Amino acid sequence: MKKNIYLSVVCAFAINVAASDLGTIQVESSTIDDKYDSKQSEVSSVTIINSEKIKKINPTNVEDVLRTIPGITASNVGNDRVKLHIRGVDNHRYMGEKPGVAVVIDGIPVQETTGKITLDLDNIESIKVIKGGASYLYGNDALSGAVVITTKRPKGKSSSKFETEAGSFGFKRALISTSQSMETSSLQLQATIRDSDGYWDDAYLKHKSVNGKYQYYIDDSSDITYGLDYTKRETGDGTSIHGETASIENPKSIGEVSYSGYYDTELIKTFLTYSNDIDNTSNIMFNISRYQDDTTNRTRPNTTNDDHTTLSDEQWIQNTLKGEYRKSFGGIAIMAGIDISRNTQDNYDIARIDYSSYSGPVSKGTILADSSIDEDVNAFYGELIYKINSSLTTTVNARFDNIEYDYTDNQDSSLNVDPTYNVGSYRAGLNYGLTSKASLYTSFSTGFRTPTAEQISDNQDGISRYPTTDIPSSLDPETTYNYELGIRGNTLGLNYDASIFQIDRKDYLGIKAGSYIWDGMDDEDGYTYNLGDLRSRGFELALNSDKKKMLSFDMAYTYLDAEFTDYSISHRLTDDPDGGGPAKATYERMNLEGNQVPRTPKHTLNFILDYKPIHDLLISTEIVAKDGYYADELNKFKQPGHALINLRGNYNITDRIEIFAKIDNLFDKTYNQFVNVSSSSFDKDMEDATIRVAPPRAYYAGLRAKF
Repeated sequence: MKKNIYLSVVCAFAINVAASDLGTIQVESSTIDDKYDSKQSEVSSVTIINSEKIKKINPTNVEDVLRTIPGITASNVGNDRVKLHIRGVDNHRYMGEKPGVAVVIDGIPVQETTGKITLDLDNIESIKVIKGGASYLYGNDALSGAVVITTKRPKGKSSSKFETEAGSFGFKRALISTSQSMETSSLQLQATIRDSDGYWDDAYLKHKSVNGKYQYYIDDSSDITYGLDYTKRETGDGTSIHGETASIENPKSIGEVSYSGYYDTELIKTFLTYSNDIDNTSNIMFNISRYQDDTTNRTRPNTTNDDHTTLSDEQWIQNTLKGEYRKSFGGIAIMAGIDISRNTQDNYDIARIDYSSYSGPVSKGTILADSSIDEDVNAFYGELIYKINSSLTTTVNARFDNIEYDYTDNQDSSLNVDPTYNVGSYRAGLNYGLTSKASLYTSFSTGFRTPTAEQISDNQDGISRYPTTDIPSSLDPETTYNYELGIRGNTLGLNYDASIFQIDRKDYLGIKAGSYIWDGMDDEDGYTYNLGDLRSRGFELALNSDKKKMLSFDMAYTYLDAEFTDYSISHRLTDDPDGGGPAKATYERMNLEGNQVPRTPKHTLNFILDYKPIHDLLISTEIVAKDGYYADELNKFKQPGHALINLRGNYNITDRIEIFAKIDNLFDKTYNQFVNVSSSSFDKDMEDATIRVAPPRAYYAGLRAKF
């Protein structure tokens, strides 16, 4: 009802207010090329970080950059691998699930393998974060927003650069790049190497990447760009430690074995983009892309917990065609787009050692799982901007997705499924210019996530095992409804963007026995249902001052209240005394309505103070502070917050040579990066917790040279 009222108000403005000659406006949204980066008439909370700010931060991983944006939780889950959350959505999931955030690189919707993003940090030109449901542009899984990454482009003049850096835990990095400008074309090439031994035991990173873009100018108004990116990564993320006592005595997790680890990844991304500014008021773009992610890793530790039993291979191939046309008619602007994807996923598990399971001995080389998924996406989307008067602009977006899955189990054809989903998503909003330097904005937007084909197949298996239960054979997509009101502008030399928001998440997909438990009070408790609802409310503030001053600052503050509004699990009260399985355990159905979502601190703050005593020297002090949070869905185990101080420095020796250094965790604060207690399992105390201890103080230094 609320959303219908909201849309009616927007439509009433559009119908009843006559537009005069208000100048030409344009649609700034694009899923292909993020060259429309103005926020003047934007109706949602949007943050853009350019390459200059990224360079000043000297990030070791993308978390260093994203924590400067209010509303984002970027969890470092190992060496240079990050799991993203926006406004508390999916913070209670911590394993390999998608995080409810669309990640788009150069117009390509990137598959987040095991729920984490893998990218070449040195190749980022800009990061654009759209908060709130963003499926109106990006479709599936944009429950809480989108992170849009644009990689480095050819420059307008020829130049080359070399960088090198070294630091704690065996960190080494080297980069060489060149940008060449020619009469009718330009070229960008870059090669990067990153290595690290890591802080945690068995944590390491070996990263090699080669990428480039070639842009050919067909004429004064059109061009074509070809991009290629090849990345090879070997990572041992280390592991978490089991129990609070062990986390104190063994923070580096020596001797621990994670459920999965030792990831070897090969990424190949290629795309071709055509852009034509037909005239001053219209543009057309097409993008063809292919993204291949082939990842192998070890998984499933055996009963003695000293080795992994399984080698898992997951390969994603994404083939995408996108097209967009935009046109301005004075005070009206439109954009229409198509998005066609043909994606495949192949999963293959094989026993890598001889071991014993509950069902008997398993020999090395035994095929444990062999499946494939075809995903066909056919979508069209659009945007309409109407400048009602000199101060008021309204924006309406809509998208329709037809998503077809074809899941094939090559070992058991009875588990094959082919679900289809037709989902609409939209946004409607207003932007009102208070002055030439300040504007109010408000919007309502939606996001969605379809059930996975594996969830449907697992439920089908459950129905055959337990035909008298109520295990559903079909599931509804999850949906989010985002309400937002904000103000942005500039006053007294301060740039600000403040907003209040609410995200209602409906038809959450989960397991009655809990996220990672497959047994419960009843036979159906280990299967997937549309389990309940969640809600996030909060306030976000981004504030920064004039960078030309001797003293300047950047601040990002978030207040977040994320809770379950309709959610229950089958909580295990006692363990099986005989150790023979869950049959003799006892359970209780627990209603968690009103409980806080785990790992969502109410207050987070990032504050960076820049001091520039002379033109060529910049010293930055960063404060990273987080409030306490619950480690479990039952809200029994409250974790303390923490505050860190990081120190950075940049000095230009000449116009072409720069040195930089940083100290992370300056005062060597001991804290936990991540804590989880599985609320659905037999919980005694914090000795049942899964904990990742954060690294201690770390030092880094490097050099940049242009030539």
